[in-house]
Amino acid sequence: MSQPRTDQGSQPSPSAAVPPALFPLLALAFVLLVFILGSGLVYVTFTHPSIAVPLTVATAGITLVFTIAGVLVALAAAHRQ
Repeated sequence: MSQPRTDQGSQPSPSAAVPPALFPLLALAFVLLVFILGSGLVYVTFTHPSIAVPLTVATAGITLVFTIAGVLVALAAAHRQ
């Protein structure tokens, strides 16, 4: 029985393992998700005006949490390099 040939040149590098279209697709999915959630908030606000302020405060709080988390991830990634 022959051993399987392991050629170092044929193995993909770690940076080439991610398909090049992955990041644009993730960005598109994120934009669509934000659009759907935003339009849902606009609809609920127009149909029930009394809950506009609580929804705005909740949205601002969630945005703040995600912004802080994004900054921390960016700082960790910059520190790693």
